Amino acid sequence: MRLLAPLRSGATYRGWVWLILGGALMMPFMLVGAIGYNWFHPESGFEGALHPVVFAAVVPLVAAVSLLLPDREVERTAARRLLGAEFTSPADDTWNSRWRTGCWFTLHAVVGGVLSGVTLALAPFTVYLVVNGARTVFGGEPTGVYAGWIAQWGLLTGPVLLAALAYAVAAAAAGMRALAPGLLGQGAADRLAASRAEAARLAARNRIARELHDSVGHALSVVVVQSEAASRLIGADPEFASRAMAAVGETARGALAELDAVIGALREDRERPRGPQKDLADLEALAAECGVEVDLHVAGDRDAVGRLTSREAYRIVQEALTNVLRHADEPRAAVRLDIGDEVAVLVASPAARRPRPRPGGHGLIGTAERAAVLGGTAAAEWTAPTAADPGTWTVRAALPKGNA
Repeated sequence: MRLLAPLRSGATYRGWVWLILGGALMMPFMLVGAIGYNWFHPESGFEGALHPVVFAAVVPLVAAVSLLLPDREVERTAARRLLGAEFTSPADDTWNSRWRTGCWFTLHAVVGGVLSGVTLALAPFTVYLVVNGARTVFGGEPTGVYAGWIAQWGLLTGPVLLAALAYAVAAAAAGMRALAPGLLGQGAADRLAASRAEAARLAARNRIARELHDSVGHALSVVVVQSEAASRLIGADPEFASRAMAAVGETARGALAELDAVIGALREDRERPRGPQKDLADLEALAAECGVEVDLHVAGDRDAVGRLTSREAYRIVQEALTNVLRHADEPRAAVRLDIGDEVAVLVASPAARRPRPRPGGHGLIGTAERAAVLGGTAAAEWTAPTAADPGTWTVRAALPKGNA
């Protein structure tokens, strides 16, 4: 029964339709070839349109035209619908995908042209054989241009020839289906480009996640600390409470602006302008509004630091101060920025009574990633408190200066 499966399968007959379409694609080229053939052989008449030499001669023309196809997705759709081929279309119309689709178009026209011609010839010939075979069975003689034994046994040979054609069609369709992913799908270069694009997309999303963690997380920590301080001191020190709530409002507005910018990036909204990102020039404002008592010391020219380094160094300081707010027993820190051949960042704060988690939290990982992307280093160390030493938590980073 498996031997008869191609004769019963709908895939065979859909493939047959696909091959006939290939013959239709070949027909204009055959007519052009016939004109040239008849130019040199005026006596040939209509024979030029069917001559094997003409067929072979127009194949290079088909291949050349295939490179100029305006819509390659038509061939891909036909292969999917009629052949049942499964593949992923290339993202871009590159030269690599263009020549592979051209090879497919040429094979479609050539194989379809051959089998379409055989189909057009064999279908009426099968009827002729069956009719003559029936005449022989009832005692008559075969009539027509051919009266040999094939016509005499036409009731058998006719269906056998037609079945053989069906098997040939099924084999051709299966072969083209196997070739479809390589010729119509993504090639190695396309897959590499898609992989790089996906890696770039994931890197961008990770960068955006770090931006959210650093900016919004820091702002929320400031809001919590300042608002709690204001609520405790609103009766005893209304002026301090007023300043604290003003800082809360300013920090929240800044966080909203950054959140809007990040969400715009996540939505791939490129039409809306994004505000300038904060850098080392904003350290004083950060120290004043972060809710931590900051002893800030800057040595060197901040204007000489490259924009990317300046921005990332600011984020490293911001993340370190956020951790001070969250974990330190006393919300105070010493921030040192030394700008020379490289940018050295140090943030030291009193150690908590219980050790903080070892480096591995999202904030510390983000700090290390920021430094590594620039070709620098970042690390955190904890010194346990003793009777003589209150202990410290220190974040150090060394970043290349970059181009201003």
